[in-house]
Amino acid sequence: MRILEFDEKRQAVKLHIESEDDLWILHLILEKDDKVVAKTTRDIGLGKESRRIPMTIVLKVDYTEFQEFTNRLRIHGIIEDAPERFGIRGAHHTVNLDIGDEIIIIKQQWNKYALDKLKKQADKRSKIIIALVDFDEYLIAIPFEQGIKILSEKSLRSLNEEEGIIEQNALEVATELAEYVKQYNPDAILLAGPGFFKEEVAKKVNNILKNKKVYIDSVSSATRTGLHEILKRDIIDKIMSDYEIAIGAKKMEKAMELLAKQPELVTYGLEQVKNAVEMGAVETVLLIEDLLSSNDQERLAIERILEDIENKRGEIILVPKESPIYFELKNLTGILAILRFRIN
Repeated sequence: MRILEFDEKRQAVKLHIESEDDLWILHLILEKDDKVVAKTTRDIGLGKESRRIPMTIVLKVDYTEFQEFTNRLRIHGIIEDAPERFGIRGAHHTVNLDIGDEIIIIKQQWNKYALDKLKKQADKRSKIIIALVDFDEYLIAIPFEQGIKILSEKSLRSLNEEEGIIEQNALEVATELAEYVKQYNPDAILLAGPGFFKEEVAKKVNNILKNKKVYIDSVSSATRTGLHEILKRDIIDKIMSDYEIAIGAKKMEKAMELLAKQPELVTYGLEQVKNAVEMGAVETVLLIEDLLSSNDQERLAIERILEDIENKRGEIILVPKESPIYFELKNLTGILAILRFRIN
């Protein structure tokens, strides 16, 4: 996701959609009576015939539908503004939002939690270092919101030069990669290449960096062409999704240990968590994604709680349905807080 513009006066955010995860985030953030400005198509009667005409409309949101793995978000609502000649203001309509589209979202007031969620999503890609490696060359890069920064692009010694050159070259790549990891502190490393050399580099990286997750993928070449190829895939979003799910699982494990040994440092249930938040006692809150797709009153109450948590420097972890802790958390009302201190 790229945030193209934020008009504070209009409370309007213009976004470019880059992944399925972006669509899921918008599904959670869009609320009834928000307005969206988007390109769409609609059947328009032209005499005895009708044609599907492309146009830009302002839609007042009623509800959204997101189906996993379809790469599409459906936004249902009422057309508030459209080209006058079509006479469709006030009509029901559905905007289909796809990867690659742009959209403007206008709210009465953007809350801090929703804005931070967008910013976090836009910043995701800068949390991964990418290394493309082959026997005779390698490239190291890091994605930023404003574009890709090439950190290193070098040739390696020929395989014919001496015995053991593959291992030496792998160590050279891994050592330089480790230096960049220490400098930028990414959440994960993505190693890709056309042959088995990437596995050799991965072994060296794991020996040098014990606490960084290394993902391996195949790509046609260790060049800028290969970089463009890997950036078009979903693997980066998959890596970040795995990372966030792993963080949630660790926090849930901590909560279960506390429930067994120090139960006064954990609370769950909407009212109980709300009370703990008001007292500034919440260190971390975990909640299932369903709670942000619930009815208006409950969703509004949850958003206020989340905003209060962030204002008091608490941590929020949203647990998706594919997380291994989803049903465990759902059985505990769907919302649970780890506390900084005991409360009555």
